[in-house]
Amino acid sequence: MLLIDFDELRRIHRQEKSSQQLSEIGEDFMVELKAYLEEKKEEYVKHLSAGETPSEDFFNVQRMAKEILEIRQKKIIKKAFHAAVSEDEFEDEKLTGEEKKLFCNICKIVSEYQKSIDKLFYAESKKRKKDSNLNTISVQIIEEVPAFVGPNMKEFGPYKKGQVVELPEDVADILLSRKIAVKE
Repeated sequence: MLLIDFDELRRIHRQEKSSQQLSEIGEDFMVELKAYLEEKKEEYVKHLSAGETPSEDFFNVQRMAKEILEIRQKKIIKKAFHAAVSEDEFEDEKLTGEEKKLFCNICKIVSEYQKSIDKLFYAESKKRKKDSNLNTISVQIIEEVPAFVGPNMKEFGPYKKGQVVELPEDVADILLSRKIAVKE
């Protein structure tokens, strides 16, 4: 027996349109939606075959279902981008299996791109520091580090987890001793 009907689809549609958050739709929503759409299509074809004028239910349901999925897709993309850039945890219990795959794939792509951006700025800062002939150490940040002022009164950071940075020895030693960075 199907759990999705027109009223349930409208409820989900209204909820998705009115909230920034993903609504609870259940793990097997896609399977149920597909079965419901097939049922509505069969009714539509049956009316056509009988020479009757079919109702617009099938097209309305199809349009509403497509809009629900597009709204959810936009929300998932936005949340995946935020999760990848900020490295925050995301509760995925409101996602279907297909949506979880989408979320993970987007996070992976954005994270890889973010690393290439970090490398670009790392390479630039590395070049500048070499030019200034400072004794530096390359370290990888293992915890978020807010901006701080080093012993030389220069501002450093903020640094993200996983970021590789070139720091003056005395600043690197502080981060290493506090176990928030490791030598690269």
